[in-house]
Amino acid sequence: MQDNAFALLLESFALGYWGALGIVALLTLESLPIIGLFMPGVFLMVGLGSLSGTSYLSFADCVLYSVIGAVLGDSIGYWLGYLGIERSFLHPHGKRSQSGHAMAEQLLKRHGRLAVFLGRFVWFFHPAVPFLAGVTGIRPGWFYLADLPAVILWVIVYAGIGHWATGMARDRTLEFMVGMGVVLILVGAWFLLRYFKNKHNTAAQSIKSRN
Repeated sequence: MQDNAFALLLESFALGYWGALGIVALLTLESLPIIGLFMPGVFLMVGLGSLSGTSYLSFADCVLYSVIGAVLGDSIGYWLGYLGIERSFLHPHGKRSQSGHAMAEQLLKRHGRLAVFLGRFVWFFHPAVPFLAGVTGIRPGWFYLADLPAVILWVIVYAGIGHWATGMARDRTLEFMVGMGVVLILVGAWFLLRYFKNKHNTAAQSIKSRN
């Protein structure tokens, strides 16, 4: 009975009933202001891409639903800013959110409309870019002219990585596991170095402020 229920669930996902809604909802949340700052969109997209490497979801459907969700989330953020929603309404309280918003503002000031395209590829603050693009008055036509190609490229690249990795795992399990292990070690080492570097800089600034 349980096996049949699980099979039906997988079948419904493959046919796009709940799977489509789930992917659209996830990518919408990932692209929203503030909420998206705490959702690792890159890893989410790679995970969905790896699922498309199975028989439960085609790569084309994965790309289509992901693009719809990401553009929907970006649109919500953009129109909130463009229609004059007060910044205090969406004011981030955490240091991480404040840093992401500040970096997004700096990117928009430096690159203008091009920042909408570039911002999609920087997970740490890309959810703040559409909202701030609306606040700064970038026209809807220019916004979507930059946002839509960026979203499509972003989805294809990261979903493609997951899709390719799943195929590699099927064909060459041992080589794939070794390669993934090396990648995880390097990524972990990079995060540790950044953590200790930031900790050291914070301590140094604290000492300077006391003096």
